[in-house]
Amino acid sequence: MMQISDLLQPKNIWLEAETQLGIATSQLSMAQTEAAPVRSDATFLGLFVPSLHWRHIINPEYRHRPVKEYLLQDLPKVDINATNASEIDEISCCFIIVTNTTGDYVGHIIKDRPFLPLAPGPDTALTTAIIDSLPIGTIAMDLKETVVYANDAVLKTTGLTRRDLIGLPISDTLFRKKLSTIPAGADCEIVVINGKTLMATCSKIKIQGNSCGTVAVFQNISRADNLPSGLELEAMKNIAVEFSAIFENSYDGIYITDGEGNTLRVNQAYERITGLNRKNLLGKNMKEIVAKGLLNESITFKIRKSRVPLTISQKIHGGKEILVSGTPVFDEKGELSRVVSNVRDMTELNNFRRQLKKSQERASQYEYEVKNLRASQWVRTQLVYGSKKMEETIDLALQVARVDSTVLVNGESGTGKEIIANIIHRQSQRAETGSFIKINCGAIPGPLLESELFGYEEGAFTGAKKQGKPGMFELANNGTLFLDEIADLPQELQVKLLRVLQFKEIIRVGGVKTQKINIRLITATSKNLDELMAKGEFRTDLYYRLKVVPITVPPLRERPDDILPLTAFYLNRFNKQYNYSKGLSKDAQEVLVTHKWPGNVRELVNLVERLVVTTRGNVITTDDLPTSISRQKDQLTKIAPHTAGSLQEILDAVEKETLVRAFREHGSSRKVASALKISQTSAMRKARKHKLVFKKGWAE
Repeated sequence: MMQISDLLQPKNIWLEAETQLGIATSQLSMAQTEAAPVRSDATFLGLFVPSLHWRHIINPEYRHRPVKEYLLQDLPKVDINATNASEIDEISCCFIIVTNTTGDYVGHIIKDRPFLPLAPGPDTALTTAIIDSLPIGTIAMDLKETVVYANDAVLKTTGLTRRDLIGLPISDTLFRKKLSTIPAGADCEIVVINGKTLMATCSKIKIQGNSCGTVAVFQNISRADNLPSGLELEAMKNIAVEFSAIFENSYDGIYITDGEGNTLRVNQAYERITGLNRKNLLGKNMKEIVAKGLLNESITFKIRKSRVPLTISQKIHGGKEILVSGTPVFDEKGELSRVVSNVRDMTELNNFRRQLKKSQERASQYEYEVKNLRASQWVRTQLVYGSKKMEETIDLALQVARVDSTVLVNGESGTGKEIIANIIHRQSQRAETGSFIKINCGAIPGPLLESELFGYEEGAFTGAKKQGKPGMFELANNGTLFLDEIADLPQELQVKLLRVLQFKEIIRVGGVKTQKINIRLITATSKNLDELMAKGEFRTDLYYRLKVVPITVPPLRERPDDILPLTAFYLNRFNKQYNYSKGLSKDAQEVLVTHKWPGNVRELVNLVERLVVTTRGNVITTDDLPTSISRQKDQLTKIAPHTAGSLQEILDAVEKETLVRAFREHGSSRKVASALKISQTSAMRKARKHKLVFKKGWAE
């Protein structure tokens, strides 16, 4: 025996009482059901049947009204536990509510449609009269889509006769194509018949779960206010289909709710990213979804408060994290009508972020290497050196150029301390933001040096400019200030310089207002600051402020490998300058290599220029050299008259003779090392190299 439960319609969705009419209709269409229960605070109110309210559904003025105004109420009820299901045949209403023992709604039954003339009976005339009296055109078709019935309204609407319709396929009369070719979900069709634009909605007819035909309802929209023509509606429909395809095939997840937080649409990408089934989301309010733990929070309600686009990190059921960007959509009255959310998997974004970081690090590394290569090439075009000592000095300067640490350059006069300072500035970021300002502290008297460094205000002293004058610190702002011969800085200025280094600010002479400065300070000296500190002539605290990174430029005599390259470089320069083509003899080159060069590179440059402009021949020999230098040739002859004349043999002979004399004079390796300014280890190694032994005094 058939039970009441066997006749229940499948439970697809529930509708809330305040759901808008248009939204409710869309949700039923997506759920593929023709009726849905409506509730308020979990209390059943009635059934919503869209086919009974087409006039309002297609009218924009009614689509935003709550669905509770369009309910079927006071419907007949049966108990689900009733033993005889045949009693529903005695109920004349098409819709029957099924309740439990407490009277609560558990489902509903839709009886067979009474108007389809597939089973003639005594009520056929009454049924026909009822359908003919409906103001909406209605036709019925069998399984072969042949028209079997048409009411009076459809004849009036289309201008056709029953002879034009009954017994003919629907594709030959109205639709021009079979209903089976209409894509799933496309339940509306726009047709133009005899100049009238009609909207047709089709529904399958089922009896006890078996399909037995189709019913089509026609609405004349030609005269509806504010509605476009049939062709425009067709175009709009095509656009809707196109946008629906775009929506479903978007790589990003898309989630659409109305202004109240009710879920309207969810695309398949959202299901892929989150793992949530859209069937569990459609028609649900975001509060309900959050309460069930499917999401930890809702961006819709955040946007309802802020009314501006927002982006949040959202956690979904299972612990997965997604990035949600929500955008509000407002209607013509300024009310929030939609919230469109784009969803991306944070895993993908984190992978992109890591790849971007690696690319940036790789780009930074390439930039660093290119910059170092360019710096090295620039240095080699500006400096001439070949010794390992000088190469180490240049490398240290290039390394320090990348930071803003204070640098103290030590070295004898003429070694090129200013060139090292210039290299540090040129290869730093400050070369792009400021200037390289230099001043010699030993060349300007103390009272004037203060005004040169700090500047002065108007009327600061007699002879001062009316508008005042900026000092070197101000001119070097965002750049580099090079103070040469820092050891000659007066004591009172040492205190002021210390304050500048501590507080990064200055006060002009005669002024009271402090000025912030941003400089890098490089200092240089040819004097021994340790000895000056011991004598109290240089402040200890300032010394350690200046000596953050010390760089020592070796004298020329300690890098003999640089002498001949420097000589050739400046010989070429002065030949071009004075239009000569002079060269150095081999003997003259050997003498220059063994010279001590107390004036270092500056002495070498001056000597080469003097030789170019004063010698008569094109070859400069030892006879053209100054007496103080050429005398070394005779000393070399006395020291090693037996040598074959190679440069290395001459240097070895000079080194050996020098060591013998030093050991005989001082008697110990420690004193020899101190006198020759080398380490004790080097002194012993050189002694072993020349096979020197101690026999009552140092000898061979």
